[in-house]
Amino acid sequence: MSDRPDDFGIGPSPSGRLLCGGCTPDDRCRLGVGIAHAGEGAVTFDVVCPRHWHGGPEVAHGGWTAAVFDDVLNAVALRSETRLVTKSLRISYHRPVPVERPLSVVARIDGHTGRRWEVSARITLAGGGPPLATATAELRTRRPGHFARHQAWPAQLRRT
Repeated sequence: MSDRPDDFGIGPSPSGRLLCGGCTPDDRCRLGVGIAHAGEGAVTFDVVCPRHWHGGPEVAHGGWTAAVFDDVLNAVALRSETRLVTKSLRISYHRPVPVERPLSVVARIDGHTGRRWEVSARITLAGGGPPLATATAELRTRRPGHFARHQAWPAQLRRT
C-alpha cells in the first residue's frame, strides 16, 4: 500500500475476495459476510451473524445489521468502481435478525450517474422468506484528496 492515503482502493484480498480495508489483511470478513453469487446487476451474499454481535437474546445487534448493509452495498458497486465512500445509508428493520443462522443478502445497483451510485439490499433467512431488514444507500466515487483532507481534519481540531 502507498503512503499516500488517496492511492487507497479496495482490491481483491490474497484469496481473491473483495473485503474492506480493515478485513483485507486477515483475508476474512469479521462481520461474517461471504459472496455466494455475483450475477448481472446483483450480488448474493451468504452471511452469518457471529454470536458476539448479539444485541438481545439470540438476535443481532442493529449496528451489526447496519455494518453488513454498508459492506455489501459498497461491495456490489466495487465491482465497477474501487474508490467509493458511503454518503447516506437508510435501514428498515422488519423482523429480528437471528445470530448463528444462515442468512442471505441480495444487493443491487439501482442507478449510477457520474459520481453518484444508488444501491439497495435486503436480508432474509437463507432459503428465502420475508425480508428481515432492507436498506438503500447513496455512494459516491471519491474525489482526489478525499482521504488526505480527512487525515488533516483532526490535526486542525487539535490546533483550535
